[in-house]
Amino acid sequence: MQKNRPLVLFIITALLTVSMACASLFPKSANNSVVAGNISQKFDPPPPFDPKAPMPSASASALRTLEAFEPGVAGLESDVAAAEGAALKALFADVQAKLGAGKTSQAPAPQMQSGGVKLAISALKNPVPAGANPADYFADSIDTAPTTKMITGLLNGWNDMLTPDVPVGPGVSGSFPETVGGTKTTDSLNLSRDADGSTHFGFGVKTESTKNGVSARTEIAGNLDGKRCPDANGQVAFTIKERVGAESGGTGYTQDLTANVRAVVDDAARVGSFTVDVTQGTRQVKPGHQVYVETGATFKFDDANLGTTSNVRLIRNSQDATPADVSDLSASGHTAAGTMGYSALKMAEQNWLDGGCTKIVAASPGTVTPGSTTAIPVTVVQRFDGSVLSAKLEAALTGAQSIAPTSLAKTPGTLSYTAPNEKGKSAAILLTATSRRGKATLQLTANTGEKFSANGTWGNATLTGLTDSLNSPLTLSSTGGGDGSCSGKVVFSGGATGGDVSCSQTCSGLYFEGTGSYTIAITKDGGTISGQCSSYLPASGGLDTPDQEPIKVTLQRVP
Repeated sequence: MQKNRPLVLFIITALLTVSMACASLFPKSANNSVVAGNISQKFDPPPPFDPKAPMPSASASALRTLEAFEPGVAGLESDVAAAEGAALKALFADVQAKLGAGKTSQAPAPQMQSGGVKLAISALKNPVPAGANPADYFADSIDTAPTTKMITGLLNGWNDMLTPDVPVGPGVSGSFPETVGGTKTTDSLNLSRDADGSTHFGFGVKTESTKNGVSARTEIAGNLDGKRCPDANGQVAFTIKERVGAESGGTGYTQDLTANVRAVVDDAARVGSFTVDVTQGTRQVKPGHQVYVETGATFKFDDANLGTTSNVRLIRNSQDATPADVSDLSASGHTAAGTMGYSALKMAEQNWLDGGCTKIVAASPGTVTPGSTTAIPVTVVQRFDGSVLSAKLEAALTGAQSIAPTSLAKTPGTLSYTAPNEKGKSAAILLTATSRRGKATLQLTANTGEKFSANGTWGNATLTGLTDSLNSPLTLSSTGGGDGSCSGKVVFSGGATGGDVSCSQTCSGLYFEGTGSYTIAITKDGGTISGQCSSYLPASGGLDTPDQEPIKVTLQRVP
């Protein structure tokens, strides 16, 4: 529950700012018009992102928001979602290819796969004054929070997957058009990284759609800039900006959101205090009524204070904007911007907790002499600039014999592994480094000389082999597969914890080859190898999208 505390504080704080002197649900500025946000809604994390699954469509979500004023646009959503999804997939594949099909970006980012925090305001007692109906405050407004969550998920997910493969400098960019039915969409992307670890990622989607006499346009854009990895003082500072817009039949809206996020990370690599300063500018057009409202607010949280809402302000508004317009549009805009900033911070935190910002540098003892002691120098470095960090290190041993010490107050340092006085024994050493700059894990292996038999599959091909050490390249023969006549080999070259794998086979006179990645999990009886390897025809120049065939291998210790 501790890790969810910032979210709880966010909700509690907003509730505590309610003016007790009036029957209003939401805090307002001095002019009694600007509303801090709809804190009664449920705060969910962005949807999980998997590049192999159908892409979420922020444009279709933007149309769903417009449905409240233009119900006819509902018939356009499926075509818009299909066109946008196809363009995003093509764009992602193009960027990967430009980056050299980096190994890091082949798997979904870990933080995008977790269920995340789900907390409803109903968990609090009596948050709404008696007789008050939260919906009444927003009956004539828009709710873009679901759309901004999708954009936030895409921005953060793609940034964390692709950035490790982006060299310092101008980076990479791309653009893809797609047409599905009566919908045309163009998706664009740019990503770069500075020497100090700052990243700059932006993407945009524009669609035009016509069906059954109904036409609509949408515009989606997002930018993520700054340091999302903690610096030497545990400080994080970045800005996320998003634009959401949709229009049809003279009715529409455009919302520009900005969240400036600043956070301080504690020694456990968790967010301690943080500040989110938001601004929103919303243009809303209905027949006979066009208004623009631009407002801002600041939210601050720390361990000593449940949180404060301040600087709730009106920046500017059009002449036709009524006090009700200011309240409605500032409330919905602050809700979307606050959700956007908080979600981006939590995803950044999960990234640095999953090793996205730091890494452990240490070598496995490998095959050692029974009864011997092996020194293991350990260093923790920043993943992008390579600087050496001071981190607390924990060492946990599974297997025989012993590791000492089991912890280091700070790195760099040296551990010692003592092997059992018996052949055919193995051990796994799990290292965990934690600091204000992030968290990282690394598994090392050791054995006193043993053989493993390997049996498994690569796609529908059968893999078999035998090895004296998992620390050396492991070559398995491949038979069957394809039409059943294929033969070849799969070579695991990364060592006993995982790394790169290459595969090749000949089927009916055609030669296929490819590359991929794998991981090894050691157990007392042997272990498992899991990963994937592509397969394409080099003679044809390769397929646009090589087939990714899964690898599943069981290791069995041989006396």
